Amino acid sequence: MKKKKTMQSHKGPLTESTEGSKKLHAASFSIGASLFLITIKLAATVVTGSLALLAELLHSVFDLLASILAYLGIRKAEQPADKTHLYGHEKFENLSSLAQTLLIVATSVLIIYEALNRINAPTKIEVPELGLFVMAVTLTIDYFVSRYLHSASSKYGSSALEADAYHFTTDLWGALAVIAGLAFVYLGYPVFDSLAAIAVALLMLWISYALGKKAFHVLMDWSPADSTVEQIERIVSSTPGVKHFHKLRARQAGNKLLVELHIKVSPRITLRKGHRIAHNVKKKLMRGMSNIKDVTIHVEPLVSTKKSEEGLLAK
Repeated sequence: MKKKKTMQSHKGPLTESTEGSKKLHAASFSIGASLFLITIKLAATVVTGSLALLAELLHSVFDLLASILAYLGIRKAEQPADKTHLYGHEKFENLSSLAQTLLIVATSVLIIYEALNRINAPTKIEVPELGLFVMAVTLTIDYFVSRYLHSASSKYGSSALEADAYHFTTDLWGALAVIAGLAFVYLGYPVFDSLAAIAVALLMLWISYALGKKAFHVLMDWSPADSTVEQIERIVSSTPGVKHFHKLRARQAGNKLLVELHIKVSPRITLRKGHRIAHNVKKKLMRGMSNIKDVTIHVEPLVSTKKSEEGLLAK
């Protein structure tokens, strides 16, 4: 029997470890893709002198830094709880996402500043055909990498991978803007190179706002969506022995939820039975909702007064 229990106790961590390794694999893949894009964009920027290409090069450099932050954030988030982090390390993913957001903002401001200077002092763009070819290759890579990362972030609920995916998504739309700008340069309108760079920067700022807002909410213990709370309420109210519940609170930690609530049970049952009911509530919640990491339950006797009977559940 002891041997059987030991095997069961390791089943959960093994599953989490496997999920963590897959998230790290996705982050590693994005690092490799960023390195390749930096190489070809650097070569094209040096040859053509295009500001739009320089903007995309800087974008990819910060994409690389963001991918590294995602990797480090995921690796740290997968570590178990310890004496200094009793609730675990899941929020490191959200910190990574917030750091990536700040990188996007910094890149965008730099690109806009340089583009405005270039509009006032135009520079001739050499070999725009090479730039068009490089951006076509970039477009293809960004499309497949962003799809892969979006799929992985959705599957594993990773905010760090989600932020990384949006980096490649902005790179994809940026590539389209640069292609349009270089096409106009080829037709004899060099100012569109700077306009394309500004378009890339504005797109990056818009994405950074959405990502930063989401990461900030989690770090500030933002409550989950109403639909999630309603699902928790349905599971609790359907548990045999629970006469009423109140003080339900839930907050996010990375891609996991921490839940707290008070349940009311019959005053005629023993403490042992009340504890068993609380255990059943926790077990049902964690089985019914895979994103719940832990549930803290306080058990109270049901007092027969008008105030306490409000919301009483019929059993």
